[in-house]
This record gives sequence, C-alpha cells and structure tokens, in this order.
Amino acid sequence: MKKKSRKTKSVSLVIPCHNEEGIISITIKKYYKILKKLKEEKKITSFNILIVNNGSTDNTLSVILEERKKFPLKIINLKKNFGYTSSYLAGMFHAEKDLIITVSADMHEDPNKIIQLIEKHNLTNKPVLGIYKKRHDKFIKNFFSKFYYKFMNLIKIPIIANHADFRLITKDINKKFFYNLPTFVFIRIRMNNFIKKYESVFYIGNNRKIGKTKFNFLTSTLLAIDTILYYSKISISKIFLNLFLFFLILTIIFIFNLIYLSILSSLISLIFILLFIFSNKRLAYLNIKKKHFIVKNKY
Repeated sequence: MKKKSRKTKSVSLVIPCHNEEGIISITIKKYYKILKKLKEEKKITSFNILIVNNGSTDNTLSVILEERKKFPLKIINLKKNFGYTSSYLAGMFHAEKDLIITVSADMHEDPNKIIQLIEKHNLTNKPVLGIYKKRHDKFIKNFFSKFYYKFMNLIKIPIIANHADFRLITKDINKKFFYNLPTFVFIRIRMNNFIKKYESVFYIGNNRKIGKTKFNFLTSTLLAIDTILYYSKISISKIFLNLFLFFLILTIIFIFNLIYLSILSSLISLIFILLFIFSNKRLAYLNIKKKHFIVKNKY
C-alpha cells in the first residue's frame, strides 16, 4: 500500500535578541538561505523570520530594520528588556505560521539543524526537540547542569534533560501553550503539558563567537532556584522550616553539656531559617501577576 504523504507546512522562525548588533545580520542571512532552500525543495510552503528585539541598548534594532529591506522579517520591538524567557514568549505569541521554530540569535545551535527539525516533523507529524549531545561549557557549569536535571527528576518536576529552547512545535501546541499562562513561565517545563510524544534532533552547542553571553553562573543559578521553588510539587519552604525547627531543638538539647554541638546546630538552624525566609519571599515575587512582555512597536 502506498504511504499517504503528509501535508507540507509553513514556518515561522523565532529569533529573540538582546544587544546582538554584531551577529544578528549574519544569523538572519544564514537562516534565510536555509529556509529559502527548504521552500525550493518543497519541504515547506512558505516562511517568515520573526525577530524579537528585547530592549537592546546597542544598535540591534537599527541593524534588523536595515535587514528587513532585504529579507522577509517580522520585527517585534519590546518596550524594555523583559528577560530571556519573555523574549521567546513574545516571538512565539506573534508567530502565525503552521510550524514555529525557536533558535538563538548567536547561532548557539547549528543553523543547519533546522533542516532535520523540519524533515523529522514532515515524516512523523510530531513536535521535534533539540537535545544537547555536547556543549562547550566550563566543567563547573556542565557539572551543575547535570546535578540540576537529576534533582528536578528527584522532586518530580517534568523536564527533558539537555533540552534548551531549540525546538519545533505546531501552531496548535503553541495556541494551547498560551492559554492561562502562569505568573512565572519556564518554557521547557510548561511545554511538557502539551507535548507527550516527540522526535529528537541532537546537536553540539557552539561557543559564542561575537558578543557576550547573557547568562552567567549567578543568573543561571537564580533561574534554577526559581524553577524549583515554583514548579515543585513539594513545599521547599516547609522543608526549610522543619529543618530549622529540628536543629533548633538540637541546639536546646546540646546547650547544657555539648556546647560545641549546640553552637554548630544553632548555626545550621540559622541557615535554614534564612533559606525559609528567602524561599518564601522569592515564591511570593514569582506569584505576582505581571505582563510577560509589552510590545512597543511592530514592523
């Protein structure tokens, strides 16, 4: 029996950027060339490239406006820098084609890998996720990344290891994703609510060649803490409170005959009460209702 051919679809390529004046032109040209070839080969019907300018303070907006004269760009200019996640959200929200692909402005992913994303989707009709096979990061960052994924699985937070924000989803999934958005969105976790079966494309994370990375150890650590506090089914702050009470009781028990142990347990109890206060305040902040992004201009 002859296999039924699947419908070829249109593509919106979302590229968020913040202070990428040095590389965004190269990125646009590279992806345009690939998408144009895919269209010529009838693997997609049409495409557009959607650039989100996330409050850049350099000449990024001027550069992409100039590139718009040469390429089919849709530009979403945000009122200010709303953060990494919000720049992706703004692009996904304004994407109108059948398929939405999200990539990095610095070409951290090999641009040619979008060919595999589209080909795998055309064969299976499933969303396709980019998975790190290897990333050129420092040992300490890779170590904490592995620990983070293991800890997330341990506390039952659904997340796919080594999957960042390089993916292909359908318009239907994208629409469901934005329904009743929580106050704090971590795309990789929320996306699991709408993707049950998927295909994978493995890639090596490239080092940034132009410009500076927007993530450092501190911002990455804070993001990891926020995702754990917000998405955990277990009350992390309650655990800290119980540990504080436990060590406080030990302090009282040891105070009469084991003074050194009493001092040690009192210091540990102090750490846990500080963690309790921090986690409560941080969770309260994450639960504040706010707009994920505000658009200043569309081009």
